[in-house]
Amino acid sequence: MPAEAGMPAGAPAPAGESVRAGLLWGSAMWRVAGTVATQTALISSVLYYFGTIRLRATFDYFGVDATALGFSVADYLIHSVNAAFQPLIFAGLAALPALTLHRRIVVPVLRGTATPRRVRWIRRVARGCRTAGIVGGALVVAGLLDRGRVGQPLGIAMPLVLAASVALLAYGHVLLDDPDQPAEAAIPVRLRSLALVVLAVTGLLWATGLYAQRIGHDYARYLAANLDSRPRVVLYARERLAIAGDGVASQDLGEQAGRYRIRYWNLRLLAQRNDLLLLLPDSWSPGGGPVYVVPAADTRLDLTVPPR
Repeated sequence: MPAEAGMPAGAPAPAGESVRAGLLWGSAMWRVAGTVATQTALISSVLYYFGTIRLRATFDYFGVDATALGFSVADYLIHSVNAAFQPLIFAGLAALPALTLHRRIVVPVLRGTATPRRVRWIRRVARGCRTAGIVGGALVVAGLLDRGRVGQPLGIAMPLVLAASVALLAYGHVLLDDPDQPAEAAIPVRLRSLALVVLAVTGLLWATGLYAQRIGHDYARYLAANLDSRPRVVLYARERLAIAGDGVASQDLGEQAGRYRIRYWNLRLLAQRNDLLLLLPDSWSPGGGPVYVVPAADTRLDLTVPPR
């Protein structure tokens, strides 16, 4: 940079330039921090949504309302991490090559620097994307109108088809829209884009809910099929509790036992939340046995963890 008049070469920059550079750097850092905070909040919201549905599905299998157990936000987030990150990783791995192809093949067409042959080829691809999106949207509509024969067999595929169809429609429109269109045509385009974004987000949330529900049910079935892996419980109480039958044994130990005189055994610990114990009989089966919800106050537990 040439030296200003009256300023020797190599002299430090004026204070005004230093201040301006500092302000630009600070503004850039604030933008980065805002982007990171927004993405973190978005991911946390999705994980919370996933964890809520997953835990509810797990405890619904045992006939217990998960909301009554007082799970915290951290609990919902923790129970979503292992199951939710796998599809997120797969989605990210699929998006990377797609973005690379878009940048190298499609962007030159949008900028008007591609060959006529590539332009014609991209337009055929765009029409194919729109056609596939319309067909997928019709399939989703059919699934909504006829849940028994179309919607239920599709299962989690239906919201995924919705999201994919909307993405294909949007991408096809981006490739075919005229970038030099008049200003009066911009409003319908923005409204169309907004509608497509809403539909895509709806499909993704719908698919996330169904996937979380499936994961929760699968984990509950695993617990029910492997009750022997849950801690064995011997419960001592001050007074008799409404725990009987289904192989559960009880005994009054008498006054000499002290404060906790009633003993119950042949139980398994399903979960413990706050001051509540969820206990299952050893012989529990879906639809064939109760789940005992016992206040932890005024009780004592002897737990035996099975060998791994």
